[in-house]
Amino acid sequence: MEKERRLWWEEEVNENYRILKKVNYSRLVLISICWVFYITGTIWLSCDWSGYIIFCAKISFAQLVVCIIMEFLENKGAFAKSFFAILLSEFSCSMWWVFGREAFKSSELLFSNVSLAYTNICEWPFILSPFFRIVILCKHVFMWHYHNYYKWGFDLRIEETMSHYLSILLVVMCDLYIRNIKATSFERFLSRKNLERAEKRFSVIFNLFPDGILILSGAHSILYINAVMTRFLGCSKDRVVQTLSTIEYCQGKKYSHLSNSNKLIDDLILVPSLEVNQEVVLGLSKIQNSNLEFRAQKVLWDDHDAILLTVRDANHIINLEQSISDNKLKNVLLRSVSHELRTPINAITSLSEALMSEPEIVQNKKFKENLNIVSVSSKLLLSLVNDLLDYSRILAGAFSVQKTNCLIRAIVQDAVQLLKTQAEKKGLIIFSRIDPQMPAYIYTDSLRLSQVILNLLSNALKFTLKGHIEICCLLVTKGVIKIIISDTGIGIEESNLPNLFKEFNTHTNQTINPTGCGLGLFISNIIVKELGPKPIEVSSTLGEGSSFSFFINIHEDELAQSYYEELHNNITSENISQIVPKDFSKLIEKEYPQVLIVDDNDFNRIAIGSLLLHCGILYNESYTGKEAVKKIQESCRIMKPYKLVIMDGSMPELNGWEATKMIHQLYFDGKLSSLPIIIGYTAFSSEEELNLCIESGMKECLIKPCSKEVLISKVLHYLSL
Repeated sequence: MEKERRLWWEEEVNENYRILKKVNYSRLVLISICWVFYITGTIWLSCDWSGYIIFCAKISFAQLVVCIIMEFLENKGAFAKSFFAILLSEFSCSMWWVFGREAFKSSELLFSNVSLAYTNICEWPFILSPFFRIVILCKHVFMWHYHNYYKWGFDLRIEETMSHYLSILLVVMCDLYIRNIKATSFERFLSRKNLERAEKRFSVIFNLFPDGILILSGAHSILYINAVMTRFLGCSKDRVVQTLSTIEYCQGKKYSHLSNSNKLIDDLILVPSLEVNQEVVLGLSKIQNSNLEFRAQKVLWDDHDAILLTVRDANHIINLEQSISDNKLKNVLLRSVSHELRTPINAITSLSEALMSEPEIVQNKKFKENLNIVSVSSKLLLSLVNDLLDYSRILAGAFSVQKTNCLIRAIVQDAVQLLKTQAEKKGLIIFSRIDPQMPAYIYTDSLRLSQVILNLLSNALKFTLKGHIEICCLLVTKGVIKIIISDTGIGIEESNLPNLFKEFNTHTNQTINPTGCGLGLFISNIIVKELGPKPIEVSSTLGEGSSFSFFINIHEDELAQSYYEELHNNITSENISQIVPKDFSKLIEKEYPQVLIVDDNDFNRIAIGSLLLHCGILYNESYTGKEAVKKIQESCRIMKPYKLVIMDGSMPELNGWEATKMIHQLYFDGKLSSLPIIIGYTAFSSEEELNLCIESGMKECLIKPCSKEVLISKVLHYLSL
């Protein structure tokens, strides 16, 4: 409040000072005119006005001095101006006493002085108390009495004396009235300042608003416009309406149906027909290489209908939509590519594993070694395919992990065994160390953990020319394990460490040309953050080697852990040969095929069939879902029903999911004598497609390529039911 009073005081002082300057200049002009008039009368009319001429000369000179002083004080502070105003009032009164006593008599002199004092003093009530102002006025009246009665000997009548004191009373009443005016003036000042402040805030907000804002009257005159609007339209304020009349929507980007025209102005003409505050999106237009979105709304402005037009920069929205579209296309492409790659990989892996079990191959060491290279290469290729597929899931926001109980030792040993042949050919030693206190089962996503370990071991193998590679598993706490993969390779420069886990980042070296798509570490780091408390940690010394470590949460609750440990102990204590017979053919009592393989890819059917035949399991084939339904119906009709169906997902005519639903429906309708067990075998690995398998009625779903052991164990399990 004190700050506002100070501002008000300074503003009032400056305003009164300007008024006072005008008054004094007016006095100077008036006196100068009188002076000229008196001189003219003296010369031309031979009147003896010399006394008046001298009086005017003195007064005009004094008034000129006052005007010069006021000009000098124009740029000074409010206090200096106020102080000079008081001195001016005293000086004016004294000046009239001294120079005007012979020219003015009696009441004229009193009223001149009193009115002058009132004019000069009461204009400054905010710097003088009421008592002090009354004292000054009484002093002027007293001086008038003294000079007129005692010094000059004027004869005063009772009426004159009473009129003098009544004039004082009048001045005091006027003074009180002025004080009241000044009090209300301060309130008005505060209201005006608050209004100005609100207007400034309004102006700042709307000028900094990212959207262009324009308010038009019903006659299309501009009521308000911000700076953004003129910048978007690329014109000055006075040409805005003219520019709007030339704007047309982009092809196919008119969103409103106010008019059939493609021009913006035709829609604006019809906006007043809308309800108050009803908003419509008009459309997109391209202006100065910018895509602008126009919106209109009917509003009330000063109790009159008006049009609120807003313009928004739509470039970022269009770019985002394009990016989303590109990402969707990229995801579809990656999924399609990964699916198509999994199909031949499945055939290569399955056939190579089947051939390695043949007696002729087992006896031929060279053939067996070559087939092992084929098998390992196909699995490494599968790892790259998995990276691509995971990257598409990350882009789509569908990446997730699925935790189950699994054997940690088997995961580590399988990864080491897979790369052992390559390591030996490079003269490297690859080995593992596992904490003796490590539990047999851990609760995590075994496929994801295997993927991380294989990626880190593959990187170590690429960048290690001599020495060894070691993987170490430590039990940190009851629920957390730490896995460390270290090598004696070329190491990593410290400047490259911050970018190590970025997508498509590849390490370059003059002596090593690594293969890969640059997604392994990026995806591995994301998996580790899902499986453990923090991301992968790395330490490296250039020329000496690197060490990658990460933590994994191994189980959620102790009950599940103890159950699986007990189950594992019970199984290992029994004779394994009694649980899984060596002669698989003893499980097959029927002479007719009990398994139907349904897949549109010839290589997949051959690969699965070779694994089944190796175990003495007879089977039939179908290349579409529609053909599979017919064969199942026919097998039931001849009383030789299939017990197990291995069903692919994506097939022509009738896909695997639709075929599975149809088979179940036929059974429920009584058109099938028995319902076969259907397991999915698909190259799609997303959670959505796996759920689709279960929802369609499949018992479970296997992902291509699947290892021989897993596939055969599943087949034997369902055939033994």
